Amino acid sequence: MTVLKPSETTADDAFSDAVRVVDAFEPLELSLPDLYDYDFHLRDNLRAMWSYRNVRRIRRIDPDIVHDPTALLPYVKLFVSRYGIDERYPMVVTRHEVPAKRFPLSRPPELAENLVHAALPDVELARTVVHTRSQKAALVRQSYESDEVEVIPHGTYELFRRYDYAERPIEEDTLLFFGNVIPSKGLDTLAEAVVLASEDVPDVKLIVAGSGRIQDRTRRLIRNHGNRFELHNYFVPNDVVGELFSRASVAVMPYRDENGTKGHSGALSTALSFGKPVVTSSIGDFPLLVEKAGCGLVVPPDRPRRLANALVAVLENDGLRSELAKNSERQAEALSWERIAERHMDVYRSILDGSDG
Repeated sequence: MTVLKPSETTADDAFSDAVRVVDAFEPLELSLPDLYDYDFHLRDNLRAMWSYRNVRRIRRIDPDIVHDPTALLPYVKLFVSRYGIDERYPMVVTRHEVPAKRFPLSRPPELAENLVHAALPDVELARTVVHTRSQKAALVRQSYESDEVEVIPHGTYELFRRYDYAERPIEEDTLLFFGNVIPSKGLDTLAEAVVLASEDVPDVKLIVAGSGRIQDRTRRLIRNHGNRFELHNYFVPNDVVGELFSRASVAVMPYRDENGTKGHSGALSTALSFGKPVVTSSIGDFPLLVEKAGCGLVVPPDRPRRLANALVAVLENDGLRSELAKNSERQAEALSWERIAERHMDVYRSILDGSDG
């Protein structure tokens, strides 16, 4: 395996020695919080995007399969098409998020990206990988062929357990919100729910860990109930992630619907890897990934009282919390990267054997 990547990433120390790593691109200074705040360095990012012309190096590597995990970001698609990579090699693309509609008006960054995609030359794909059945159904509605879309769940982020982090005892009645702070993640709903939950659980506390702008109304609520909140409003280094999760009694993902087909959450993958009970909203496939798997409770999005009730139910019931934690550990094992890698290898073999027709 050869990986072409930017010269600097947050996962540079995660690669196996068996993987050949090539620093082929310049790093982009672009994140979801930046996009939502329209705050990014245009010149630097354009230069970084231009560096993706180095996908032409693939021709020197001469692989059997090319797998792009970026969902063919527009600048990747441009150069893949420009250098005929898809014509020379079978291409597999992973799409982590799939909107219910091709051009989602409720999600401006994704709308803009899809409009640019539509203007670029088509790229021939041997397979598209998504994480849930609902994502596959959405692509089929958007004119994808069913047999060209593979459903492979996202693996759990057990890599965070490998760091030499300062493991802490579980702190009773402590919740964790982890990940980018953007409107769709529902931090405002969670903050309200924490205040409501404090009526039944006086010592409840929420740790907020992630970069992004906290909305003014939510920041005022946090300031007025300061003893209920602990803020780490910045990008959390990999070797600190384990410390935060080790402290938490429950991990919370109160995400909004936004007409999407949510099938993957980095926060959920990380919570499972640490065996944490989970409370999420009922969007996308979270009911399947969380509730049906016995890892946690799901509630409707944007319902602070319902969310507060679920938090209280888990925090006040030691037996339930213990059962949810055990099921999270089982789910993490079922979604280990070793097992997920095997499923990808099956896809690659079927393409190379021509069994896909």
